[in-house]
Amino acid sequence: MDISAVLTIASEVAGASGLVTVSSSASKWMKRTARLRQQADVAKEALGLHQGRMVAYRHDSRHVLYNESLHPDNLHGLVAASGNDYIRAQQAGRLRIEDEIRAHVTHDLVLIGSPTAEGLSRVLFGYEPDGDADSLALGDAPVDLPYRWVLSKNQVAEGAVARRFVAGRGMVERPNWRIQGPGRSFVPRVDEDGVLLEDYLLVTKLRNYLSPVALDDGRAVISFGGTHGTGTRALGLIFQDKDVLRELVDQLRSRPAAFQMLFRVGDIAHDPRTGSRARTIELVENAIVLPDNDQVWRTAAQALERNLP
Repeated sequence: MDISAVLTIASEVAGASGLVTVSSSASKWMKRTARLRQQADVAKEALGLHQGRMVAYRHDSRHVLYNESLHPDNLHGLVAASGNDYIRAQQAGRLRIEDEIRAHVTHDLVLIGSPTAEGLSRVLFGYEPDGDADSLALGDAPVDLPYRWVLSKNQVAEGAVARRFVAGRGMVERPNWRIQGPGRSFVPRVDEDGVLLEDYLLVTKLRNYLSPVALDDGRAVISFGGTHGTGTRALGLIFQDKDVLRELVDQLRSRPAAFQMLFRVGDIAHDPRTGSRARTIELVENAIVLPDNDQVWRTAAQALERNLP
């Protein structure tokens, strides 16, 4: 099955940089903001993203405010995760820009944004429409995960909102989505005016059960999704903060095939022009390593097939 992508990285050949293809909708942003950061290589290695294999980065524009364009906060996340590959391909003359990029579900996949904005995440994690276009309920989840986003208006109090700036759009107000974890909820903190003070970023790695071939080849899916866009944008802090990077490497030293990690981001700077961005990040709890056996993923694949329209 083919899927859309905003950036793909081809396998490296004989030590040469892999061909990087970026969509025209993201290319100007990448050119303007991508920087070579050595620490990002360390983080990607720990996450299992530095393996010289075909990788497809996705950010599907399903967000109600950005259904025809890429969300700026998610573009920041894309740059953080793939900026080094972009720069190296550019330097090696192996960068290509295309209006539309197609990838295949048998590749390693990186999903930028929560199911609110990223369409494939809805299928992968079991979210479905819940009354209107801006509300998602968790249905028959293919995999039982300890952390999950709460994205249904029916599960958030009517007056519970979070306000923040988004580049190019000004102040936006959204339901204050949250993360449900083992035994408790993690609710983004806001001030008396509803302005966001803290957000959360959920990192999830699973075996790619979207395809039997991908499962057999040991392919992975990694999702980076904030409760709000500010959380997703803070992905860059994981690759820059030395203390968090050290903790990330230590937590994932055993190279687990599937895990979840929840980060809290804070000290948010609210800029009407460039958007709201967090300046601090911390790991909330130790990484949770998920069960990894053939039966888990085959069962997930069967559940996924039932959920598909």
